Amino acid sequence: MEFKLTADLVFTGGPVITVDQTNSIHSGLAVKGNRILFVGDEDDARKLIGSETTVIDLAGRSLIPGFIDSHLHTGVMGANALAIDCRSPGVSSIEDIKRLIAERAKVTPKGEWIRGWGYDHSKLAEKRHPNRWDLDEAAPDHPVILTRVCAHISAHNSRSLEIAGITDESEAPAGGVYMRENGHVNGVMLENAHMQAMKVSMLSHQELLNAMEVASGMLVREGITSLHDSGGYGFVQMGAFQDAVAKGLLKVRIYSMIFSFVENLDFNNTYLHIGLHTGFGSERFKIGPSKLMIDGSSSGPTAATLEEYASNPGNHGILSMKPEDVDEFVLRAHKAGYQVTSHAVGDKAVTVITDAIEKAMEAYPREDCRHRIEHCAMINDKLLDKIQRLSIVPILNPIFLYEFGDGYMVNYGKERAYRMFAAKSFLDRGVLAAGSSDCPITFSNPILNMHIACNRTTQTGQVINEKECVSVMDALRMFTYNGAYASFDEKIKGTLEAGKLADLVVLSQDLTKVKPENLKDVAVDMTFIDGEKVYERQ
Repeated sequence: MEFKLTADLVFTGGPVITVDQTNSIHSGLAVKGNRILFVGDEDDARKLIGSETTVIDLAGRSLIPGFIDSHLHTGVMGANALAIDCRSPGVSSIEDIKRLIAERAKVTPKGEWIRGWGYDHSKLAEKRHPNRWDLDEAAPDHPVILTRVCAHISAHNSRSLEIAGITDESEAPAGGVYMRENGHVNGVMLENAHMQAMKVSMLSHQELLNAMEVASGMLVREGITSLHDSGGYGFVQMGAFQDAVAKGLLKVRIYSMIFSFVENLDFNNTYLHIGLHTGFGSERFKIGPSKLMIDGSSSGPTAATLEEYASNPGNHGILSMKPEDVDEFVLRAHKAGYQVTSHAVGDKAVTVITDAIEKAMEAYPREDCRHRIEHCAMINDKLLDKIQRLSIVPILNPIFLYEFGDGYMVNYGKERAYRMFAAKSFLDRGVLAAGSSDCPITFSNPILNMHIACNRTTQTGQVINEKECVSVMDALRMFTYNGAYASFDEKIKGTLEAGKLADLVVLSQDLTKVKPENLKDVAVDMTFIDGEKVYERQ
C-alpha cells in the first residue's frame, strides 16, 4: 500500500517571497501542521494536494513571512485602545481633552482611574501640556493620568497626585522632573518622575488580559505574527502574558524584554537572582533581553545628546542613569547569560550603552551575544563603527520620521536629524538592523513603517536624507528575518523555508512590482500563525 504525503494548506498563483539568503522567489508553498512543508515550483506544490487540503490561489498577490515587530508595548497598546485617545488631529486643544475626560467621568464610578494617552503638546492650540487644574476641572472626583505620545511624560490631576503622595514640597526622583508653576507642582512629570507615578495607576491582571486580547486582534490584522514586547507593567505583565497565551487570548508570538516602567532595576535584579536568562520559554512566549532605560524620548524632546539642542541651547536632554551604573548592570546581566539592551535615543545615550556592552564583552567573552540597542536613533561614524565591531543589533523605528520628523529638524538640526534611524548605513555595513514601531507611541502598521524606511518622509512631506532610504526588499527583511535574528529565532522563522514555522502573510499586491512611493497602499489580506488563518480582510 502506497501512502501519499499531502499538505494541509497549499498556496499557488503568486510570488512566494522567501526573504532567504538569496531573496529567492518561488510560485508555490505547502504547509503541514504548523510547519512549512515545501517551498518551490507551483507544479510541485500541487502534487501535495489531497482531498482535505485547503488550496489558496494568490491570484498574483504576494506570500511573505509573517511580520516581526521588534519593539512594541503589547499591554500598553491594548490598554490605550480602551482608554481616551488624545492624538492629533482628532484632539487639537486642551479644551478637547477636557471634554473627552468629562464624558468618560460620567460613565466611570467615582474614585476609579481615568486614563488617556497620545497627546502632543506641540500640536495643541495652547502649545503647552494640560496641567492638574485643567484635569481637575474635567474630573474632580476621579484620579486622571494622561500620557504624552512619547510615553516619557504624563499629566496628572490633583486626585492622582494625592494618591501618589506628591505635594509642592516633594522632590522628583533622580532622572525625573516635576514641572512647577509659581512654586506649585502642576501635575506634569518627565522621565523617571513619570515612571514612578505610574506605580499608583498600574493595571490589574484582568485589565491586562483584556488589553492583550484587544492588542492581539489589532496586530494580526496588520500581519504581525511575532513581536518583541518592550515591557512596561513588570511582574503583573509577565503573569498576564503567560495566562493570555495559555487561554488563547494572545495569538502572536512573544519575545518578552525584562523591563518595568516602575522600579526597573529591582525588577531586572529579581530575574538575575532567579538564574533564568534570555531564551527560556517556548515558541509562543519566551524571555528576551534585560532592558534598561537610560535617556528620554526623541519627540519630548528629552533624548540625551552629545551636543546641545538646536532649539534650546544649553539643553542636552535627560540621561536617566549614570554611566557607571549602566556599566555595572550590563556587566552583571551579560555575565548571567542575558542578551542586554537599553532604550537609547540620543547619541550620548547610545555612547553610554555601547561603552557598557564593550566593557562587559571584554571582561567576560561570550559568543553570539546579539546585544541590542532599542531605537538607536542618533549615531555618528564612531558609534556606527563600534556597533558594527561589537555585532550589536540596533532596533530602529523608521516610522518615527513620519510622526516626529518635522520636530527633529527643529529640535536637533538638519545634520543630526539626517543621521537618525540610519537604516541604510547599518545595512550597508552588514549590521542586521531590525524594524519596529514602538506602538503605541506611533502606528504599529509594518507596511507603513516599511514605506517610511523606503521614503523617509515626514507628515509635511519633508524627506529626511534620501541617502538613508532602503529598498523594498531590505525594508521587508528588517521586519522579518532581521527581527527573527534579533531574538535568536532565525532557524525557525523570519523566512519562508521548509521546516520553519508556518507564520505567513498574504499581501494585496505583488510586492516585487510595487514602487517604494506606493508601498503604503499595500494591504494585508490574510494572516496565518502555525498554519491557522487568524485574520482575513473582508
